[in-house]
Amino acid sequence: MKSRAGESAFTVRSGEIDYRGRATMPALVSYMQEAAWENTRDLGISMYDLLERGLTWVLQRMRVEMFRYPGHNDKLTVETWASGRERVFLHRDFRVYSEERELLGQATSVWLVMDVVKRQLVSVPDFIMALEVVPESEPLPFAKGKLPQLQEAQHEQQMPVRWHDIDLNRHVTNTRYLQWALDTLPLEVLEQKQLQEVDIIFKAESILGDTVVSAVAPAEAEGRTYLHKLTSRESGKELVQARTVWELESLGV
Repeated sequence: MKSRAGESAFTVRSGEIDYRGRATMPALVSYMQEAAWENTRDLGISMYDLLERGLTWVLQRMRVEMFRYPGHNDKLTVETWASGRERVFLHRDFRVYSEERELLGQATSVWLVMDVVKRQLVSVPDFIMALEVVPESEPLPFAKGKLPQLQEAQHEQQMPVRWHDIDLNRHVTNTRYLQWALDTLPLEVLEQKQLQEVDIIFKAESILGDTVVSAVAPAEAEGRTYLHKLTSRESGKELVQARTVWELESLGV
């Protein structure tokens, strides 16, 4: 069976916008993941299909670039497709369009398969490998390579993991990590700039009762790029690494 692209429709809801009236980055990433779920469902490789086999999908990395942010009540279409495969890494791309088919943003992502009992990554099972990856659109450059390490935090917050932070895999959902990383930035960045690009790597899981320490610092004097690191307070293990790129307020509705 050949893979095929999917399209999912969304409307930006009031609980998904910031004080400017624009969709937040965590909301947009949530749309992309919902679109991926619908596409994998149609291909017979959804999370539910994997869970029946004691397996699950795990997002390992995502790089998102936004050109313009949609506003409240805007109607969006998210296109997604399997864009490639490398050993145990499965690549999936996204494009976000306005109702008028303006390209608002795009993303590329990397997925792995995990054993839900052993909590260990496994080789891609045969029933997924049997799916022929035939990208219907030009693949975006794969998200790969290392990110610069955060050396010394300038801002830091502690986030206790609570019930509503947990997803179907019984660990902190990846959009919550993204939210925590962004929330740790200084207020002047959040108020005066707009997030243009995020590259986020998920390295380990955290569960109910853990405390996550979110740290951030600018990567250069201009303060356009920031480096983020989220760690477990209990184990000291690095959970998430990210880089965000900001520009002065201009990606409006």
